[in-house]
Amino acid sequence: MYYTLSMARTYQRRRTKRAVPALGKKNANPSLSTKSKNRRKVNNVRGANLLRWAGVLLLCCLVAALSAIAGGFLGLVEAVEDLDQVSAGPSHPTYIYSQPIGETEGSTRVIGTIFQGENRRTASLEDMPPSLIDALVAKEDERFREHGGVDLWGIIRALWIDIRAGEAVEGASTITQQYVKNAYLSQDPSLSRKLKEAGIAIEVERKHEKDEILSMYLNTVYFGSNAYGAEAAAETYFNKSAEDLTVGESAALVGLLWSPSTLGINRDEATRQRDLVLEKMFDAGYITRQDYMDALDESLPEPWPKAPMIETGLSGPALTQNFTEAVREELVTRYGANTVLAGGLSVYTTLDLEAQLTAQETLYGTNGFLKDQGNPDAALVSIEPETGRVTTMIGNRDGESDFNLVTQARRQPGSSFKPFALIAALEQGIDPSSQFVSESKRYTIKDAEGKPEKWEVENYENKEHGLISLEQALWLSDNSVFTDLVLNAEGRGLEDGPQAVADVAGRLGVSAELGTHPSIALGAREVSPIDMATAYATIANHGKRVTPTLIDKVVRDEGEENEEVLESAPLLEGEQVIAPEIAHKATEVMIGDITQGIADKASLGARPAAGKSGTTENFFDSWFIGFTPQLVSGVWMGYPEGGKTLEGLLNLGGEQLGPLAPPTVIWQSYMRQVLKDAPVETFEDVDVAQTAAPARSLSERPIAATVQSSGEPKTPVPALPEGPAAETSGSTPPLAPPQTSPTSAPAPGEPLLATPPPAG
Repeated sequence: MYYTLSMARTYQRRRTKRAVPALGKKNANPSLSTKSKNRRKVNNVRGANLLRWAGVLLLCCLVAALSAIAGGFLGLVEAVEDLDQVSAGPSHPTYIYSQPIGETEGSTRVIGTIFQGENRRTASLEDMPPSLIDALVAKEDERFREHGGVDLWGIIRALWIDIRAGEAVEGASTITQQYVKNAYLSQDPSLSRKLKEAGIAIEVERKHEKDEILSMYLNTVYFGSNAYGAEAAAETYFNKSAEDLTVGESAALVGLLWSPSTLGINRDEATRQRDLVLEKMFDAGYITRQDYMDALDESLPEPWPKAPMIETGLSGPALTQNFTEAVREELVTRYGANTVLAGGLSVYTTLDLEAQLTAQETLYGTNGFLKDQGNPDAALVSIEPETGRVTTMIGNRDGESDFNLVTQARRQPGSSFKPFALIAALEQGIDPSSQFVSESKRYTIKDAEGKPEKWEVENYENKEHGLISLEQALWLSDNSVFTDLVLNAEGRGLEDGPQAVADVAGRLGVSAELGTHPSIALGAREVSPIDMATAYATIANHGKRVTPTLIDKVVRDEGEENEEVLESAPLLEGEQVIAPEIAHKATEVMIGDITQGIADKASLGARPAAGKSGTTENFFDSWFIGFTPQLVSGVWMGYPEGGKTLEGLLNLGGEQLGPLAPPTVIWQSYMRQVLKDAPVETFEDVDVAQTAAPARSLSERPIAATVQSSGEPKTPVPALPEGPAAETSGSTPPLAPPQTSPTSAPAPGEPLLATPPPAG
C-alpha cells in the first residue's frame, strides 16, 4: 500500500481549466476550438496507424534479413561439407590469349596454356614437422590459435595502422581465410566475396581442428617453381620429404609464400625472407636462441631450387614465355591456385603480338642487335601510359628460362634515375635553369653508424663543365651537379635530398627499398626494368600513377551456358602523385636529353620523344627509358649473371668504338617500327620548341667515386653509376637498325600453339 500511494504522489494532478478566447481576436467562436481538437485527434490516430504499419514493415524486413542470413549461413555450412576435398588438378586447360592481330576479336592468338601437369603433392599432418607449422603461424597469423576464423582484433589493428599510414599497408586475413580464398573462392576484392570468405572461414574453424586447418592450407598453397603443396615444395627446393625438413628449411618454405615466383628462383632473397621468418619464430617463442642461430648459419642449397620438376605446368612459344609466366603469377594472385588450375578459363591479355615479334627480332633476330649467343642479354618492356597496359615484354634471350629480367632483375639504373631528383627539385621550387658548378668535389657525409666519411665525386675522366644549369646537367648526366643538388650544397639544393628523391621514386612506381644514401640521386640503388618503365609512364601520364596490368578480361567456361566473366578490366584513373605542371616540366627537360643531350641517338625525328639514359660504373648495366605521348618503352642491356662489363662492346663513337649499339639505338629502332602506323602526337602542355635544337656531341661516362673514412675500414658504398656511356653524336654513325617485318606474325586464324584454342 505504501508503494502504491508513493507512486500516486509522483504525478501531479492537473486542474481543469476553462477555455479562454484568444487575446486580440474579436467574435471568437468556441466551436472552432472543438473542431480543431477533433482534427488533431484524427491526425494523431492516422499518425499512430502509420507508425504501426511502418513498425510491422520494419519487423518483416528484419525477419527476412535474418532468414536470409540464416539461409546463407546454412548454405555456407552445406558448401563446406561439399568442399572438404579440394580438387588436386584441373579438368581442362586455361588458355591465355594475345590482343587481336587483325580487325576482329577472333584474330587473337593462344600464347600460353596452363595445363594439368602441375607438380602438386600433399603431406599428411603427421608428416609435417612442428617447425613447418610453427613457422607458418609465426609468419602469417600470430593469433591463429586464439581466434575463430576471423580475427576482429587483427582487423582493428590493421585498420589503425592503415589510418596512420594513410594507405593500405597491413592485411588482416587469417590463415583460415587465406585457405578459404585459395581453395574455394576467387581473389575478387568485393565486399560480398569478403563476407562469404569470413562465413566459410568460421564454419571451417567449427568443423576442423587448428592443426588440421594448417595442414590443409600448406597442401593447397603455391610455393613457386611449379610446386603446389608442402610435399612438392620440400622435394623441389631441398630434394627431401616434408617430414625431414629442418627448422631453417621450414622457415625458408614459409618465406617463399611472400612472393613465390620471385623467391623461388632467387636464392639470396629467399635467404633474407627465411631469416625474417626465423626471427618471428624466435620472438614468438617457437624456437630457442640456439636453434635460431644454428638455422641462420644454414645455407640454402645450390642450385636453387635443388630439384625442380621438368614439367612447368605452362606451355607456350618461347616468344611469349616470359609474358605468360607473369600472367600466370598474376592469375594465381587474383583468383588462387585452385581456380587457375581447375582450368576452363579464357584469359585475354594486353600483349601486342606484332610488337612482341618486333622486339624479339630487334634484339635477337637474324639481323638483331644482340643476335650472337655471346652478346650481352637485354630486357625490353612497353607500357601504355594512359592505361597501364603492358604491350611488350622480352625478359631474356632464352625463352625457356624461368628468370624474367623485366620483372625479377634488380640492377643499378645509373643516370636514368636522375629525372626523379629533377622532379624533387621542381617540387621544392628549384628552377631547371638554376646554375650549378660542374667540377670534381669532395663531401663529408655520415655513414650508416652516423660517423663522418669522405665522399669523392667526379665525372668521367675528370671532365668539368663549369657553370651549367640543372637541365644541362641532366642532358650531360653531370654527377657533380646532381650530388650538389641532393646534398643541398651551399643551401641551394634539396631539403632532405636523399629522402626527397626516394619519395618521388616511390610515388612514381618504384617499389624497391631505396635507402637514404646520397648516391640514390646517381642511381646506385637496384631497381627492376618494369618499375623504371612504370615510373616514366607516370610522368608521361601527367603525373597520374600508372599501375602496369597484363590482363584485360578473364572468362570462365566461355561459350557455355554457365559462362561467367570473372574480370573485365575497367579503365581506372590513377592517383595524382605529382602535379601535372611538374610532370610537364620534367617531360620538357627530358625531351632536351634527346634533342640537345647525349641521348640524341634515340631521336624519332618529327615524333616528339622524351627519355633518359643510364650506365653504371664498370659498364655492368646500360639503360634507356623513353616515351612518346602514347607509349613508354624501357631497354636494359647487360649480363644476367651480373659482374661482367660492357666496356669495349658498345658503339660509343669518338675515341672508343665497339661492335654493339647502345640501348638508345635499340630503343629508337624498336619504337620507329611499332609506332610507324600510329599518329604523331604532341605532349600536352609541354613546350617542345624550347628543347628542339639540334643535338650536340656530348660524351657520357661512368663516374669514379670513392668513399674515404678514417679509422676502421668501412664496407664500400655501392658503385656510384653515371649516365649512359653509350650515347654520343660523334662522327661514327650508329649501327643500322635491324630489318624486321610485321608480316612475320601468324596470319589470322593460324594458331600460335599446336594445341588449338577451345571452341567459342
